[in-house]
Amino acid sequence: MKLLILILTIIILIIYSICYYIFPTDISIYQADIEKFDISLLSSRQPIVIVDYLQNPEDIIKCWFKYNIINFNNDINNNDWKHNNHKYLFINAIKDTEIIIYKAQITKINPTPNDKIIIIKLKENQSLILPFKWKYYGNNVNIWDIDDIITFSLGPFF
Repeated sequence: MKLLILILTIIILIIYSICYYIFPTDISIYQADIEKFDISLLSSRQPIVIVDYLQNPEDIIKCWFKYNIINFNNDINNNDWKHNNHKYLFINAIKDTEIIIYKAQITKINPTPNDKIIIIKLKENQSLILPFKWKYYGNNVNIWDIDDIITFSLGPFF
């Protein structure tokens, strides 16, 4: 009986993990402010620009993602495309900057000159939440990796 429960649990975890790799076909960029932010927006798996200027983004991150694994990513020298292997990236601009993003896909292939990319201009202290497997390029930002158990354990391998 214990073996059956273990097998069923593993099967459910595998199916749940596979769902992370189902990406939306249409791309939308959402904008939200802190007062009217709806946490269900995160389930759309689309980038979200936080239009408010956040002096202390850690406070918002701890509030919105309190049940997740949060790590500050101090790799701000981004001179190449990065692949988000975390459930979300919370990107906060240190100064006015542009973040170039590319849609989520399973492969780690960088966009080519023929691909459609999106440029998001962030003012100092504005933020962007980037979902799992989106690619990004940009400088002058602070980044927090936000994971759940699945992305924390499997994200680096895929």
